[in-house]
Amino acid sequence: MRVLRPLVAACAALFMFASPASAGDIRVSLDQAFPIRLSEAAEGVAIGNPTIAGVTVQNDMFLFVTGRSYGSTNLVVVGQNGRVLYSGRVVVTPDETDVVMITRGVETARLECTPLCRPRPDIGDGDTSTAVTDQINNRAAAAGRR
Repeated sequence: MRVLRPLVAACAALFMFASPASAGDIRVSLDQAFPIRLSEAAEGVAIGNPTIAGVTVQNDMFLFVTGRSYGSTNLVVVGQNGRVLYSGRVVVTPDETDVVMITRGVETARLECTPLCRPRPDIGDGDTSTAVTDQINNRAAAAGRR
């Protein structure tokens, strides 16, 4: 029994330091941010596919994950001595709160009704949303010039 105790302790220590921390999925809506507060300081952050989600480091213990396009990717946060503080999946989903979808044949249009209904273009909506998207981009560009 005395011989087994050090062996069990060594195996437990090896397991504790070898396995990465794992967590549940982070679900974030498209064009929204999700805050993550870490229990200890991060030294490195990596996102698997930055076209699906982005990570903004506020400080070494606070991050924001932003949904950029639909899909899933992974997020890894590494702390001191390369210890994995967080490893999990990021799933970007649509925010359908107050949204009405209109489908005509193969075309889909979305209206956001809060309380008045206005066009809300989304990824994959097709040609009908192009004019609205152009108006949104032109307005944003004009606001940036002021």
